[in-house]
Amino acid sequence: MTQGRWRRLVRRAYGVGLVVAALAVLVARRDQVGDLVAGTRPAPLVAALGLGLLSLGQSAWFWSRGLASLGAPRTLRAVLEATVAAIPGRYLPGSIWYAAGRVGHLRGSGTPAVALTVVAALETLLSFVVAVGLGAGLLIVAGSDGGGVGVLALVGLAGGLALVASPWVVNPVLAWIGVRRGIETVPELRWRAYLELCGHLVAFWAASAAAFLCYLAAFPAIDAPEAARTAGTFLVAWAAGFVAVFAPQGAGVFETTLAGLLTGAPVAALALVIAGYRALTGVRDAVALMALAATRAVPARRARAANP
Repeated sequence: MTQGRWRRLVRRAYGVGLVVAALAVLVARRDQVGDLVAGTRPAPLVAALGLGLLSLGQSAWFWSRGLASLGAPRTLRAVLEATVAAIPGRYLPGSIWYAAGRVGHLRGSGTPAVALTVVAALETLLSFVVAVGLGAGLLIVAGSDGGGVGVLALVGLAGGLALVASPWVVNPVLAWIGVRRGIETVPELRWRAYLELCGHLVAFWAASAAAFLCYLAAFPAIDAPEAARTAGTFLVAWAAGFVAVFAPQGAGVFETTLAGLLTGAPVAALALVIAGYRALTGVRDAVALMALAATRAVPARRARAANP
């Protein structure tokens, strides 16, 4: 049996086990879960949804600026449309399909494959780097060790990935690709663009953490720590899920890590409530897809009206 097939089997088994575990917690701890969600307030959920939609726009802005820095400019509107159109890939097994879908949509309109591949890789690597750096910084500000050795390990890995994604490494790789493929002019990542992209990701993760804070605020019974500590814990837990390659999109690892680092509620019940944040993300994705469909329908109707 090939390694790829083993990986797929492990992920499927993990997914099934995760669903079974969630149902078991829901049945066994239903009273605790009910206490945590009692008195749910809709306004913070709407705010979290709005911030989630904003994060889609920020992601598209990252890609637009990244492509422009590599000599393959695309408008924000075109990248945003590709970003939303690729959303179904988030729900396929594996962790590459969302980025691959976005690359496919933009490649179809003539964007160079090399630039798209570089931007996709930069988003993946620098997202982890910025999430860990920002999360660790917030935990320090909050006066928390945030897990001690585990956080230090993530910071060390983030430092290595920051180097891999830097112009010191990216530009020689691009030059090598140019020689191998006979490309006379290859794109080059400048330090100014590298720092700008990191800045975009700081804004992205700030909005994402704010969305999660709004989500928790919808449940008055959850006694979360102060905002800086909760936001830092959210980012570190996301990073932990990122490195758990057996967990699709960090499912299960993110929730249990976050619930374990936060205090004030039973871990299993709190993890199940935190899992609801994924459901809110699903609502966000559905809203974005419906908006895209509506936007595309208007020109189609006009075309049919002009040519009856």
